[in-house]
Formats: sequence, structure tokens, C-alpha cells
Amino acid sequence: MHPSPAAALLAELVRIDSRSPGRLGDPRSDGAPTEEALARFLSAHLEQLGMTVELQWLEPGRPHLVARSPQIPGAPTLAFEAHLDTVGVEGMTIPPFTPELRGGRLYGRGACDTKGPMAAMLVALEKLLHDTQHATRNAGRSPLNLLFIGCCAEETGCEGVKHLKINGLRPDAVIVGEPTENRPVIGHKAHLWFELSVRGKAAHGSHPEAGDNAIYRMADVIASLRRFAGTRLLEASHPGFTPATLSVGTIRGGTKVNIVPDSCAVLVDVRLLPQQTPAAMLEELAAWVRADSGQPVEITWKAMAPGFASRADSALVRAFAAAGDARGARMPPGVVNYCTDAGSFGEAGYDTVVFGPGSILQAHAAEEYIELAQLDAAVQILMETARQYARC
Repeated sequence: MHPSPAAALLAELVRIDSRSPGRLGDPRSDGAPTEEALARFLSAHLEQLGMTVELQWLEPGRPHLVARSPQIPGAPTLAFEAHLDTVGVEGMTIPPFTPELRGGRLYGRGACDTKGPMAAMLVALEKLLHDTQHATRNAGRSPLNLLFIGCCAEETGCEGVKHLKINGLRPDAVIVGEPTENRPVIGHKAHLWFELSVRGKAAHGSHPEAGDNAIYRMADVIASLRRFAGTRLLEASHPGFTPATLSVGTIRGGTKVNIVPDSCAVLVDVRLLPQQTPAAMLEELAAWVRADSGQPVEITWKAMAPGFASRADSALVRAFAAAGDARGARMPPGVVNYCTDAGSFGEAGYDTVVFGPGSILQAHAAEEYIELAQLDAAVQILMETARQYARC
């Protein structure tokens, strides 16, 4: 059996190594993979569909892509967005860039996060462009302006989208492609990542009293972080969401077993409710930990991305609902704990929904895959949602 157009396109996307080389501005070795090869492939593909393509270079090898359909004055504008980068391949148990169709699934790095949603968007986009070229209101097809946006540097904390410039034709609404199992998502948490460090004094291990053990100091800080997580973070609530969370992800300290450590640092992951501002929370948390632990902690690194909460009655949410009704398979909108580029689009005032085939449980997995039935269903949902949105 031949693969569907979406599965065939997804296989091509998976073959392209677009692993994130790290955070923007980080040094990288010659020949390290970037998003460029995928952006070049998409540029050629979208130009063949009649779209005008712009590449915005954040640094060498790392572009955003913005493609525009021919503009129809007075018609609404809908954007599809999907990030270009994937996570690394360490620990994978399947060939990462050799897509395999097996048991109704397609396997490979990025198949789920987020080249599957991207492929569904691209196939839907091609059909919608054909619709628009022949659309007349009398024939029951309303015209629609279309954008496709591919952002780099999402896997390092949604940092790339903050530098996106949408020149000229601006969208009225944005669908952000992520694995949501084809459920429209209208909210997600903010994220806050930071490093806390403490200083001590080195000494010989046989005379620890001559030094100041930084790991012992950090133990007090970690205990304080846990108290903060169990009290202050639990005070806020938001409909549909579980409370904010905090997790210490890594700890680094000391040089040798027989040397009292003079420094120690931890990396901390905090997931906040949409109304909680990461910058303000970090300031409050640091002050609370210093007072509670008595330790002079320093913030030595931080990264943050905004939360997202769309109106449940927005035009785009209504279009998803109408599409579900038309297909006889409505899925109520939901919220998720992970962070996406939707935070920045929502912050900029765009009517935004996160949507796509695949499960977050397969994202970044050692055996990443996507269910092909979901992939093909996503194409139909996106097409019908866009048609419903054009009539709003």
C-alpha cells in the first residue's frame, strides 16, 4: 500500500537532519547540524506551491522561514507555524534519519515532534491554496490568506520565536503545530529555567574544618527550594491546570573526593501557570530562598518563555469546534503542561491554538513515532478548520 501524501512528505522531512545545535549564541563545532537544510527544503517546496518565501537569519545556519500566499484584500489571514529543530539522537534505539513505516506508524527523529504536525500542515496548505485560487463566496468557498512559518531554536526554550518578524501580511490567527493527539489546545504553562550557585572555600579533605563546603550550602538551598515548591507555588490556580511545579534537574560541585568543594550549582526547572510572570517569579523565588536558607545564592543563568491561555470563544477555537461538528468528531479544547511557541504568539495578541497529530509521550523518545491514522486525520481537521475560519 502506498503511503498517503502526508506520510510520504513526513518521510522526506525525517530524512533531513535538523537537530538543534544548542542555544542561540552558543559556540558550535564546524559541520554541526542546524535548521538550514530543512529550511532550504521547505523554501523550495512552498515556492512550488506559489508562495513567496522569506528566510530570516538569526545567525549562520539558523533561519526562520515565512511563506505567504498571494494576498486577497479583505480576506482573513491564517498562519500555520511549526518549529524546524529537533532534539538530539543520543540514546535512540532506531535509525534516527531513516524513516520506517511499520504497523501503521512512521518512525524516526522528529516524526512526532514536530515534523508530523508540520507535514499535516503542509499537505493541508497545498489543498487550501487550491481552494483559495478557485474560491468564490457564491460557490460556498470563502477566500483566505495563508502563511506558513517555520521557527528555529524552539527546543532550547522557545527562544527563536521571540526574534520572529512577520512583515507585511500579518495573521489574524495562528495554529502552532505540536503533538496534541489532534486535540485543540488553548493553554499551556510558562517555563522558567535558571541556575543557582553558591560559593565556599576549598581545603584538604583531611581538614574539612579549614574550608567551607559549598555542597553542604547547596543542600540547604535545595531544601529551601522544596519548601518554596510546596507552599508558594501552590497558592495560585488557573482553570484546567494543575498547580505550578519546580524540579531540580542537575547538580554540579566539587573537583576531587579529597578536596572540600568551593562551588556548587543546580539547574532548576519551574513550570508556571499562564498568569504567572517568569521574571517576577524568579525574583521572588531568589529572595525567598536567600532568606529561608540563609545562603547567598547567585543566579548565574536563566531562560524563560511565557505561558499561554486563549479565549475559549475565540474565532479560531470556534472554527475548530465547527470543524469537529462537520466531521462528527468534535474534541473539546484542553490545556497542557509543556511549553510551545504559542506563548509568544499569544503574548503578541494573536488568536492562537496549538494542534497536531502525535502524542507528547513519543516526543524526544528513544523510539519516536507517529500514528499515521492521526497524521492523515490532522490534514482533514486543519483543512476544515481553515474553511470554517474563512467564514467567520
